[in-house]
Amino acid sequence: MPALALTTTPPPTQTFNLTLTKSLEGPLPHFLPLNIQFTYNWDFPSNTGYATVLSIGSNNTVNQDMFPMGISQRLAFMARDRFEVTIDGPEAGEREELFAYRVILNMDKATTEQKTAALMLGTEGDVIVATENWGATEVL
Repeated sequence: MPALALTTTPPPTQTFNLTLTKSLEGPLPHFLPLNIQFTYNWDFPSNTGYATVLSIGSNNTVNQDMFPMGISQRLAFMARDRFEVTIDGPEAGEREELFAYRVILNMDKATTEQKTAALMLGTEGDVIVATENWGATEVL
């Protein structure tokens, strides 16, 4: 008798943190690693939903909406608007005011694992930082 295949549906809602540790473009920021908290809400049967950037760094509540990017086999979201963040530096009391652009969240749709994230920072978005597992072929 063949074994039954167990299919598990990923959770429709999840809140989690990812840590950005590498610079993809521009100078290496002194404030890395940078933690970002995300949440998503996805209706798998209707293939609709959204995500939110809840916070960036240790002292920011940003609540930026993220919209689906429509990438096959992926749950991929992007926050398109530019917004201000304050990031604590490595030294006590050191803070930096920055603009964040184009925050990207990407994960495997079947499992919601293999989460990656990246964002553009600076006045012109000329510094790009990402999670260590951000692939060279991922789009920002």
